[in-house]
Amino acid sequence: MTATLVVDRTGRICGWSRAAEALLGYAESEAMGRSIELIIPPHLRGRHNAGFGRYVQTGVSNLPEVTISPAVHKTGSIVKVRVSVRPVYDESRKIVAVEAMMSPLAGAE
Repeated sequence: MTATLVVDRTGRICGWSRAAEALLGYAESEAMGRSIELIIPPHLRGRHNAGFGRYVQTGVSNLPEVTISPAVHKTGSIVKVRVSVRPVYDESRKIVAVEAMMSPLAGAE
C-alpha cells in the first residue's frame, strides 16, 4: 500500500488518497485543507517546516531519496513510514505543491 498526499506551498493538504486514509486513519474529508502538521509529531514540526519551506523555494531537499519517518495516526499513535517526496510544478516550472508517497514499514501494517 502506498499512500499519496499532496501539500500546497503553504503546507495545506490538497490531495489525500484512500491509501492515506487506511495508513493514517483520517478520511479525505478530515484531512483536506488542514495543515500537514496534522500528521507531523509535535517535536518534529519546527524541523519539518524549515525543510519544507526550503524545498518549495528551491526544489532541493536535505532528505535522502527515501527516508523513514514517524507520522501521527488519527488515534494519536505513531506510525513509522517510508517516505519519498517530489515537487509538483506549474506550467512556468514553479513549485506549487509537494507530493509525498508513504508506505508502512514491513511488519508495521
